[in-house]
Amino acid sequence: MDYWLDVKTAEPADLNSAIKADAEAAHARDAPVSDDGVGLRNEPSDKPRGAVDLLSLLLTVPVGVAVEVAADQIKGYLRRKDGDHRIREATIRWTEETLDADGNVTTDEREQRVELDES
Repeated sequence: MDYWLDVKTAEPADLNSAIKADAEAAHARDAPVSDDGVGLRNEPSDKPRGAVDLLSLLLTVPVGVAVEVAADQIKGYLRRKDGDHRIREATIRWTEETLDADGNVTTDEREQRVELDES
């Protein structure tokens, strides 16, 4: 299952560069976000981008790590990386597939907003 992190920021190119630099420094494909192996990478998607300030990143979540846990880790990572980027919004998106007894697949789009404000 793919999880996408959509970040609205004033400086998407700078934030993406910072994430790539983290990955290169760790000699990894993904930028490290936590010890649990949550990571980020920029990967082209067929998702339409509604605004020029939207950065869509592929979020790697290891099996067994809940989306809520990953969201907390991403929140801390983005807060550290924010600097002058002025992140306006961050949302994790994913598609859940369920299979019924007849073999029919149902897909449900899910999303969770990552609140960066502590208030």
